[in-house]
Amino acid sequence: MARMNRLSIAAVLMMLTAWHPAYAKETNDVILQIDRVASLGENADPSLVESIADGIGKNPAQVSRTLVVKLNDKKLTEQQQAVYVWALGQTKDRSATGSVEALYRQSKSDIVRANCLRALAAIGGKEAGDFLLRALDSASDEGKRFDILNLLGQMQCEDALPKTEEILRQDPKEFYWQSVFVFGKMGDKGVPFLLKRISSKDINVRANAINVLGQWLIPAEAAKPLEERFWMEKDTGLRSMILGSLERTIPDFNEMKAVFEQVVLKESDEKLAGFARETLANMDRMKADVASFKQKKQPSSASFKREYDQLLKSAGTRGSYENLGKFSTAEDEGKLKALRERILQRDSDEAFDDYQKVNGIILRNRAIGIMPEQKPVKP
Repeated sequence: MARMNRLSIAAVLMMLTAWHPAYAKETNDVILQIDRVASLGENADPSLVESIADGIGKNPAQVSRTLVVKLNDKKLTEQQQAVYVWALGQTKDRSATGSVEALYRQSKSDIVRANCLRALAAIGGKEAGDFLLRALDSASDEGKRFDILNLLGQMQCEDALPKTEEILRQDPKEFYWQSVFVFGKMGDKGVPFLLKRISSKDINVRANAINVLGQWLIPAEAAKPLEERFWMEKDTGLRSMILGSLERTIPDFNEMKAVFEQVVLKESDEKLAGFARETLANMDRMKADVASFKQKKQPSSASFKREYDQLLKSAGTRGSYENLGKFSTAEDEGKLKALRERILQRDSDEAFDDYQKVNGIILRNRAIGIMPEQKPVKP
């Protein structure tokens, strides 16, 4: 047995030796591309950045080790440090966390320090999360605090949730987008926290929590708490917002019909009762939309994966959302949620439309799963 083990180990070592030159060349090629981006700065072609990300993905550990060594060079320019630490984040190598943290502490450059925090968010893990939480505690500038909370949302760091209340307290008319980014990236982990805030004494907190839950995260488990809040809420605007949220969080049309009929029957505010009547009048159109979506369905795990991988890699900028919906099933909801979280990593409001395209697929898939099968009419 010992002889077999020695032979096996020898064989593995021979294979690693044979592969090493190829890995070394690939790593060197990636490092050369990273150096080129560092020299070009903002003039670097986006395709070059994408090529670097692809190259890192093929051999992240070796690239990480090389970059850690390069970061120890005291003669690096600010731009080189910023690019190297960005690339180090792309490796997602948790053993590099300490090196990124050390650079953050040593650097006086806002750009380098910001890229260190982004790298830690990309790497993930408790150590990185704890470091970002400490950075948040020491930050006083509102813009920097949002940036860090945005990264903690990307990491889905649940320890950051109590600190996100400051985002909910922002005026929703001007800063609603901050809640969308932070909690949209946090995903389902933020739902219980938000549900507790729909009854907050602070109207801004209630408004932002209701909006994120009902229009963005759309968890079905929020429907009942939102319905109950509707009858307790005093602010007419928020009550209207809740009705719009119920349209998106109640997947069963029969259940939705019953809820809105109760609003028509009991509500004294004519505008809100009118909202409910309009929803009831549009219900046939909603059902027809789901039926049309279902008719185009061609469920295929292989085709879905192909489309999904392209959209995920590009943060939703390349690929067909129509095909994604066509090939998907209700069982793909978890992946679709991960995709919409990835889309928000573009960190611009133009990503919001693509996020909602994914929500449209999720909502229709839920409805299909509940709607009864229509039996063919016999002649």
